[in-house]
Amino acid sequence: MTYAHIPAKQLWLATLAAFATGLLTLVIVIMPAEYNIDPTGIGTQLGLTALSPEKLNEAPSALSNSANMDGLTTLVIPAGSGKEFKLEMTEGGQVDFEWITDGASIYVDTHGEPFNDPSGYFKSYVIATTGEMKGSFTAPFAGTHGWYFRNDSQQDITIQLFFEGQYENPHAM
Repeated sequence: MTYAHIPAKQLWLATLAAFATGLLTLVIVIMPAEYNIDPTGIGTQLGLTALSPEKLNEAPSALSNSANMDGLTTLVIPAGSGKEFKLEMTEGGQVDFEWITDGASIYVDTHGEPFNDPSGYFKSYVIATTGEMKGSFTAPFAGTHGWYFRNDSQQDITIQLFFEGQYENPHAM
């Protein structure tokens, strides 16, 4: 098929439609996600501004204490040490999460501990050594639930942790 049979008007309309689609994609998706510029506000509503390099490099000053919210934190795990990040959850609460390191693999134990339990009981959901993880968990009991990261390497490891769901009082330990 040759393009000689397509009227010029149709080619111009198709070109204009492609240009308009590209411009909308730039303003609604690319600018918020890549540059933290959101002239329409749609990128913020979709959570795209949290993906911008500027936001990923920020350490959050404080996370509010309310259920059903989105969180982002940066954790630096020094060489040869460990750190926990916990969320307070009620029984049946669910959290979706995703975390990634700056390239190195790290030991992680995703687990939960009941509130006020003197026995030291905890339940592990996932134990692995990896550089990234994505998933969700549902709290089988009221308590603190989250991640223990242990850095067995000779260099500090930085982790970007995104989480959302039904929790309160996120905090590093």
